Amino acid sequence: MLLQYLVEEINKKTIGDLNININKIEYNSEKIGAGDLFVAIKGFETDGHDYINHAVEKGAAAVIIEETYMDKINVAVPVVAVENSRIALAEVAARYYDYPATKLKIIGITGTKGKTTTAYMVRDIMLAAKKKIGMIGTIYNTYADKVIEAVRTTPESLDIQKLLKDMVDSGMEYVVMEVSSHALELHRVHGIKFEIGIFTNLGREHLDFHGDMDNYLKAKAKLFDQSIFGIINVDDIYAPKLLKHVNCKYAKYGLDNEANVSATDIRINNNYVDFKMYINKQLQTITVPIPGKYTVYNAIAAVAATSMLGAQMQDVLVGLSTVKVPGRSEIVDINKTFAVLIDYAHNPSSLEAILVNTKKYIKGRVILVFGCGGNRDKEKRAEMGKLAGTYADFTIVTTDNPRDEKPENIIKDIESGIKETRGLFKVIPNRKEAIEFAMRIAWSNDTVILAGKGHETYQELAKGKKIHFDEREIVKKAAEKMPGKNEAKY
Repeated sequence: MLLQYLVEEINKKTIGDLNININKIEYNSEKIGAGDLFVAIKGFETDGHDYINHAVEKGAAAVIIEETYMDKINVAVPVVAVENSRIALAEVAARYYDYPATKLKIIGITGTKGKTTTAYMVRDIMLAAKKKIGMIGTIYNTYADKVIEAVRTTPESLDIQKLLKDMVDSGMEYVVMEVSSHALELHRVHGIKFEIGIFTNLGREHLDFHGDMDNYLKAKAKLFDQSIFGIINVDDIYAPKLLKHVNCKYAKYGLDNEANVSATDIRINNNYVDFKMYINKQLQTITVPIPGKYTVYNAIAAVAATSMLGAQMQDVLVGLSTVKVPGRSEIVDINKTFAVLIDYAHNPSSLEAILVNTKKYIKGRVILVFGCGGNRDKEKRAEMGKLAGTYADFTIVTTDNPRDEKPENIIKDIESGIKETRGLFKVIPNRKEAIEFAMRIAWSNDTVILAGKGHETYQELAKGKKIHFDEREIVKKAAEKMPGKNEAKY
C-alpha cells in the first residue's frame, strides 16, 4: 500500500518521497521488517523516537514521528511528522485495514469494575440469539473459534484494527469491547464509532496515570463522544458528574428510582443471583450463576444493550443462565464444606464490593487473602488494608505482582491500613502458603476470598519476569490433601 495513500488524510509535514510502497505498519522496532512503516509513539517507560535509527537499520521504509522531534533525527527514509503520533497510528492503521470498525456494530464498556463480566454477559446473550459476535477484553480476545490471550484490557490501536479486520473476515457482525481509561486517553480507540457505550461505575484506580479522580472521570467520559447511544449506571456516585460530559442520547440503569432500566425481587446466595426485570415489556425472572449484588448491575446493563440490538427474552434467559467469567466471583469446585472464591478485586472499590456483598449472603466468615501490585498507585494500599480490616473476619496479607518493588514494603503499606481497624490479620508473604493457610483455618460455611489476581495465571516479578501461578491449581491441590470436613480453628 502506498505511503502517500496511508497518510493522505493526516495533517502532517513531510520529508522525502511518499510515493513508496509500505509492507506493513509497526510501532515496535523489534518487529520491523523490510519495507515497513515505523510509527514512533511515547510509551510509559520508553519512547519510540529513541528507536527510529534501529527501525531503519532493520529495514523500515519510512517513519512517522511527532513534530517536536523533527530536528533531532537524521535518517535516509521518508519522514512524516504529526502533532500526535498515537492519533496518527490509529488513523493509518484503520486505513491500512480498510476501516473494519465501520463494518461492525461495536459495544464499548468502560468503568472501574464490571467491564469484563458485562462483556461476557453481552457476548453470551448475543451468541444465544445466534448473532456472530467477537469480544475484546482483559482476559481473552475471541471470535468464531479463535481464543487469543489478552496482553492488556484494550490493545494498542494498530492491534485493535487488526483484530477488527480479522473479525470482519471471519464473518462477525458485532463486537463487544472493554474500553479502559488508558485506551481512551491514549487514543487507542480513536476513530471507532460505538453503537452503544456502557458506563458501569467509577472507583479509585490508575491515579498514578490520571493524577486525580476528575481526570479519571473525564477519560471515561470520552467513550460517549464516540458513541451513538449511552447506557449509564445512574446509581454510581459519579454518574451526575459523568452525565455532564455525555453528549449522545442515553438511558439510565440501576436500582434507583431514576433508572430507566431496573430490577426487583433480588435474591442472592453463594452460588447465584436471581431477580426480576422487564425484557421487551415482559416481566421475567433471570438467574445468573455469579453471586453478588454487582452481578445484578452488570446483567441489567447487558440486557439493556442486547435488547437494543435485537436479543429476545429467551436469548437473555439462556445467555445469562450459563455465563461464567474467569476470575470474577469465580467459585472453585473443591467439594468442601467451605467455599473458595477467586476475584480480580485489585482496587479499593472492587475489594469493598466483593467483601460487602459476600458477607451479605454467606452464613459463615469471610477469610480474605490479598496483596497489592508493585509499581502502581501506592496510596490505595493502606485504604485496601483498612477495608480488609473492616469487612473481613480474618485477613492474610501476602504478595500480588510485586514487580520491581520489595514485597515487604508493599505489605507494610497494607498493614498500616489494617492497623487502623480492629481486624484480625496475619502476614504470609508467600502467596501459595497464604492460600493454603487460609484453607486450613476455614470452617464449615466460611468463604475464602482470593482477591487481586483473578484470571491471571502468573506472578509478575522484577524486571518484567513472569512465573506460572494459577490459584485454581493451588486451591485444588490443597483441597485434595484435606479431610472431607474441615473444622480447624485459629
